[in-house]
Order: sequence, then structure tokens, then C-alpha cells
Amino acid sequence: MDVDNRPIPRDVLVALSQTPEVTAQTRRLANDIAKDARQLAPVRTGNLKTRGIGVERMVDRATGAVFYAVGWTPEGWYGWLVERGTEDTTPRPHLVPAAVKHGARSAAG
Repeated sequence: MDVDNRPIPRDVLVALSQTPEVTAQTRRLANDIAKDARQLAPVRTGNLKTRGIGVERMVDRATGAVFYAVGWTPEGWYGWLVERGTEDTTPRPHLVPAAVKHGARSAAG
């Protein structure tokens, strides 16, 4: 089987990102990552599991590409401290492992 490794033109990627089918699938994937991150989040107050992790629809201003960002909400602003740890606390990764589970590549590996 021949594989075409040529890059896809940016305008084609932008147009694809705006189609209802791709947008819906991307949103589902982002929601799945957020769900898994909530399940992996450690519990102290329960805030990260309930409202500290969210999904937001984004549009790249330069290209118009539509994508979804998964991250900590304003209520879960401290999530990155939990994820990475501090000088006084051990890291408790939850967002990165959830993303890796769904196909993201870890910067560490």
C-alpha cells in the first residue's frame, strides 16, 4: 500500500475543522478527555471533579480553524498546581494522562 505523506494544505484543514461532522467529533473527543480527567483528578474538596475541568470551543483568529480546548476552569485555576506539583506537594497528573489516553502525545515522552 502506498502512503501519501504530503502535508494537507492549511485551507483544507480549516474548511474541514468547520464542518458539522468534524466539529461534533472533535467536541465528543474533548468531552471524553474532560470526563477522564475529572475521574483521575484527586479529591480534596471535589471541585476539580465537579466543575474545575471544562471544555471550550475556540476559533483560531488567524486561520478560522475551529477546535476545542480542555483545561481548568476559573473555579479549578489551581489544577495545574495539582497536575505538576509544587515544592511542597507531589504531582498528581490527571489532565495530561486523560489526553494521552485519547491519542495526545506527552511532551515528556
